[in-house]
Amino acid sequence: MKIIFKLSILVLLTSLFFNNQEAQAYINPGSGSYIFQTIIGGFLSIFYFVKKIFKSLFIKKDREQ
Repeated sequence: MKIIFKLSILVLLTSLFFNNQEAQAYINPGSGSYIFQTIIGGFLSIFYFVKKIFKSLFIKKDREQ
């Protein structure tokens, strides 16, 4: 069963790698800026979350001492 699964994954990846067709896609500037804003917002929210956790850990340690 594992051999069949590995073989099917190999065939799928090989067919995706050797598929040489051009993509008929277009991203307009509005969509590009929306994607950029989403990525930046995600990074900033992760940064804020980590900062909040570290701040709460250090405040608890200072109160205990």
